[in-house]
Amino acid sequence: MFEMETISTACALLDCDCRYGTGTLTNVFLDRVFQECLTYDGEMDYKTYLDFVLALENRKEPQSLQYMFRLLDVQNKGCLNIFDLNYFFRVLIT
Repeated sequence: MFEMETISTACALLDCDCRYGTGTLTNVFLDRVFQECLTYDGEMDYKTYLDFVLALENRKEPQSLQYMFRLLDVQNKGCLNIFDLNYFFRVLIT
């Protein structure tokens, strides 16, 4: 039986994806990915990782926008407010 590959630890994904593309993914954003996405003892399975990468690669697609919105909506209110935006952008300003 084929066993799904997992990312060895959350730290491995954080290390790898901080350099993804233009290197603009912050630790705060990646922490939020692990808060919102299904993990197994802090490890992300291959399908969840692919969903993440595909959402980043296809940002104009409706499914990708829904995926990203779910990550950005920190308070799970169905809308973004100043708290949500500040949560992600304060790290860029300092």
